[in-house]
Amino acid sequence: MNAEKLAASLRRIESLVQECLHAVGEESGKPVTKKLATKVLKAEKITLPNLIVELRDSGFFSEPRTAREVQEKLKPKYPCEPDRAAMALKRLMERKQLRKASKDVEGSKQVAYAW
Repeated sequence: MNAEKLAASLRRIESLVQECLHAVGEESGKPVTKKLATKVLKAEKITLPNLIVELRDSGFFSEPRTAREVQEKLKPKYPCEPDRAAMALKRLMERKQLRKASKDVEGSKQVAYAW
């Protein structure tokens, strides 16, 4: 790809980004700021907390779930260790995006999370 084509492509990408940010600003009724633009870009990232919140919104946490259950559910999309899932669940609970509960697993009570 020569320099002219590359520059034209970059200008096109920049104009598309500006259009998207302008549309987001119009929907919220607020002018687009750098903070809002960063928030929009972060919202699209595939992160462990974002995936857990998607599970919550789909009703997965209608009954209490342990970190192991959450990790098993997310394994196809986001393979991670159970302790990472447990820490993400704990942080979401601290941000009041999940509630802490308990669940009997094989005769012993374990920490679980619900919504």
